[in-house]
Amino acid sequence: MSGRSTMSRSEVELQHAESPAPHVLPLESCSAEQHQRVGGKARGLYELIALGLPVPAGFVVTADAFRHSMSAAGADARIAALIERDDLSDDDKSRQAQKLVRELVLAPELVEQVGAAYAQLGGRPVAVRSSGIAEDTAAASFAGQHDTYLWVEGTDAVCELVVRCWASLYNANAIVYRSRFDVPDEDVAMAVVVQRMIPAVAAGVMMTLEPVTGDRSKIFIESAHGLGEGVVVGDVLSDRFWVDKPTLLRHRQSISVQTSRHAFDPAQGRVVVQDLDPEIGRRASIDEELLLEIAALGREIESAFGTAMDVEWAVSADREVFLLQARPETVWSNRPPREESRTAARTPGSPAAAERTTMHESLNPDWYYSTANLGEAAPGVLAPLSWSVWGPGAEIAARYGFVRMGVLEKAKSGIPKNPHERFVTIAFGRAVASVSAFYEMGERIPGAGGDKIAESLLGSVPDGMTSHPTKRRYLHVAWNMPRAFIRAKRVLTRQHVEIAEWWRCELARNPRLSLTEAQAQFLDACDKFQKATAVQAQGNIVAVPPVLEQLEKLVQRTGMRERFGQLTAGGGDHAETDVIADLWDLAKGRLDEAEFLARHGYHGAMEGDIAGMVWREDPEQVRRLAALYRKQDDSKDPRVTAVERAREREAAEAELLARVGLLQRPSAWLVLRLARRNMPLRGLGKVNFLRSLDIARAAARRIGALLVVDGVLDDIDDVMYLTTDELSRTIPADARALVAERKAEHARYRGYELPTAFWGKPIPAVRDIAGGRPSAGVDRVSGIGVSAGVVEGIIRVVTDPTFAEVEPGEVLVATTTDPSWAPIMLVSAALVVDIGGMLSHAAVVARELGLPCVVNSGNGTSVLRTGDRVRVDGAAGTVDVLERAR
Repeated sequence: MSGRSTMSRSEVELQHAESPAPHVLPLESCSAEQHQRVGGKARGLYELIALGLPVPAGFVVTADAFRHSMSAAGADARIAALIERDDLSDDDKSRQAQKLVRELVLAPELVEQVGAAYAQLGGRPVAVRSSGIAEDTAAASFAGQHDTYLWVEGTDAVCELVVRCWASLYNANAIVYRSRFDVPDEDVAMAVVVQRMIPAVAAGVMMTLEPVTGDRSKIFIESAHGLGEGVVVGDVLSDRFWVDKPTLLRHRQSISVQTSRHAFDPAQGRVVVQDLDPEIGRRASIDEELLLEIAALGREIESAFGTAMDVEWAVSADREVFLLQARPETVWSNRPPREESRTAARTPGSPAAAERTTMHESLNPDWYYSTANLGEAAPGVLAPLSWSVWGPGAEIAARYGFVRMGVLEKAKSGIPKNPHERFVTIAFGRAVASVSAFYEMGERIPGAGGDKIAESLLGSVPDGMTSHPTKRRYLHVAWNMPRAFIRAKRVLTRQHVEIAEWWRCELARNPRLSLTEAQAQFLDACDKFQKATAVQAQGNIVAVPPVLEQLEKLVQRTGMRERFGQLTAGGGDHAETDVIADLWDLAKGRLDEAEFLARHGYHGAMEGDIAGMVWREDPEQVRRLAALYRKQDDSKDPRVTAVERAREREAAEAELLARVGLLQRPSAWLVLRLARRNMPLRGLGKVNFLRSLDIARAAARRIGALLVVDGVLDDIDDVMYLTTDELSRTIPADARALVAERKAEHARYRGYELPTAFWGKPIPAVRDIAGGRPSAGVDRVSGIGVSAGVVEGIIRVVTDPTFAEVEPGEVLVATTTDPSWAPIMLVSAALVVDIGGMLSHAAVVARELGLPCVVNSGNGTSVLRTGDRVRVDGAAGTVDVLERAR
């Protein structure tokens, strides 16, 4: 177990006060008086040592060494001038400033001091961590902004990485962060902590409050097998524990089946992510004894520091606990008490009420946002419970995909505290994505660029979007992208099998769950959803777009642009078309309803919203669709259609290969093969997160039913107006009042029209409930043609996703679609959708069915009207009005 020092704080200070090294200090000397020399991280470790707590031995290269080196080279003045320049972006400032720092040459006496201190640690592996003198104050935490290096050996390597840590003081995020918190120029300096490396068998983080709710009666501990880097950056699965602070009893836990860990690889000489022995991965990373020992340390640290704390820790092979870092928690500690915040949010006209609710978040005024990408998966005005699941899941997913690709730094894989920095947010109840953030990611991808990312999301590049291409992540992409590309299908397929079985088992036991068990099921579903969206992002961002891009280049070069739809259809094993085939069998008596629902019951109207009613809950939707199918002749059999699409594809592939030169034929063949392999991955990933959402839905409604019985709520679906935190823990005493307020807000937002894309905060318009006439003289709608074919037909503007009024042979016009639309598309003449792209659900299914389809029309649902007779050209992307409805 952990050993403790018996030295008092005063004895520690006296022992090292007489002759401290000029630019290198032992951790035991980094007292409060030395803060401007040693920084927040070193001072935090000093406090732990002075308390007699277990901290790995180490030393600090002081900020004086940084200042001296910068001044001697004249780099400080040059960088100060760079930062003040208005004509440079933050990325440009960062790039130039870091180059100046990395060119610094350490003075021989400093190298000698570092070498001597390193030798005193036994010359063994060490961790090299940045310790900025302005970081981890009570006002702001710079966690993750500066560099850390693990398993470093040798004086030369330590010195090199000290300079790299100094350079990280000027990464773009740190520059912006200091500006936002008005950090004075004199505080811009960097010390570096060097500590003996702990070869941890388990490690993680601890917060002495509940990080989601701010509950100060709980201690939260997140742990993983191996080194703690995986927990910090979030690229491995982890276990989570909640401990009651007063009693030090475990409150609850969530144990993951871990498949990988961070560990040192002697062959590569560095820390890598390794596959974990399945037998170990199935076990909790720490047992009850270690959990409570770590929690006890957290309580002691908080008591000594007098504030909630954020602590990093590690456990060695002999079960000794070490503390690696301790800093003040800066989110909840700077907020008013929960009741005060809630009152402010409810006060009409208050800034909290105007700026932020459970269904509306503060948006970055300098960013361009769009509902197009998320509107398909999470459509319409979301229930508060849905957004509290979708928000974290979508943010983590977007970042995970770019991290796996190498485009985004691992340190940025978590959810930013500042909503202005998030890729995904909510505006007036609608999920929106930051096109600006995705554009920036595109600027880091070799051969891509922000314009291509914007076009894939919106169909065009917004006016005012400024390009700032950078090559700084190219090496990371070159290293990470191929591996992530190769692994994408295997990871998605494995998850698909696991979640399918889990979905069936959880649905079977749901009706018997107690309130506590249903809450645990809900949290488990939320965890599965986050993992499913993250893995899907790997497919969406890593596996599909590169193949699609190469295929587009091929068809352009060979003059086969009109055959693009055929080349991306007919590949088989699309999850969306499986639903159609099974529904056809149901209609024709070859499959019974129970089996159909056992396979596809998670689909249904608004299935991306937990508040939606899916087929397993309301089979009437399925029966209505089956009745439509029953009237169709055998020519509409989806399997016949699939065979036709496959033949068309094979013919198109043969023609394309005949048109390319002999030398280019192998690479063209590979692109075609990869298109068949990877195109279905988007649908597979979507099934995984929809099944996870469905268990969250079942658990929520089970909780709702129990709360109605207990008299806490009036209606089962009132739970949809609570949040994840409120639903999964102690139900708020004022639950009825919260539900009433949020129902009113939800209804108000449903009455708003939001632009599909906008800069900064959107200005909603009040919806015309009566439905006005189409704009005079507007007889053409244009968008992106995603499935070729020309057809004339009668319009049906679909506002009811149960398709109660849809008739076979109509041209369907909708704002967006989700997978539950696939069955109705089989009996429709064409499809027109306001938002979407080449890989949207509507586009994929339309190509498989040979259905003319136009997406990204923008205004189809407002210009066209039920009863209009139109001509749809699915290749040109146009819809012409031939005759207006009377």
